Amino acid sequence: MNSGAIGIIEEIWRYPVSSLGGEPLSSAQLGADGALGDRIWCLVDPQTNKPATPETDQRWRAALFLRSRLADTMPEIGFPDGEWLAVTHNRLSTRLERHFSFPVEARPYGDGDPGMVKSRYLPSPVHLVTTASLDRLSSYGEPGKISARRFRPTILVRTDCEPGFIESMWLGRDIRVGSVMMRATEETKRCGMTMIAQPDIVEEPEVLRTIVRQNRRNFGIYCIVTEPSTIAVGDKVTLA
Repeated sequence: MNSGAIGIIEEIWRYPVSSLGGEPLSSAQLGADGALGDRIWCLVDPQTNKPATPETDQRWRAALFLRSRLADTMPEIGFPDGEWLAVTHNRLSTRLERHFSFPVEARPYGDGDPGMVKSRYLPSPVHLVTTASLDRLSSYGEPGKISARRFRPTILVRTDCEPGFIESMWLGRDIRVGSVMMRATEETKRCGMTMIAQPDIVEEPEVLRTIVRQNRRNFGIYCIVTEPSTIAVGDKVTLA
């Protein structure tokens, strides 16, 4: 793909507590670590101190029916009945145990401090998905319109091109997103999280199978931020 306009930002998402549903934003500050406040806490089994893994462990799948948001600088967790509790609230562990039916605690990511958890993966600062890729995936016969929420992007770009996995052609390229400059570094290998049920989204194993067959298990791209700034819904996205 030549340099020039790609599209506009349609959605911006932040996930203060990893594995939980995130919060849509009208704007976000992007730095070297990605969106401010993104994936800074997690849920753990207090007996092992290991983070939740809903993509591989059935007992953690209820995590996708919880939500997370940032209140000032502190994440909060939202429950299906509408209650929100800060990750430091003294009732949170009790509510989490009731939700999961086994002991669960919320802990911050970090190294060296006994109260923190070492991340089980190296998160990329920005995950970008386009509507062209969503439309291409839907064209393979997936039931209904496929929601971007299955893939948990930081940025969803609305494109005006034909359906296709166009992000794959951007690797190594610089991308201007509003006033932020990013570089596309690698395609995103998908896992079982893409097919798991969550609010308003049914479980659909064929989504992952189609991605494996049609695009080598890749969907979307990871990017690093080379010029930090603030982005907003509606900002233009261009290949530099």
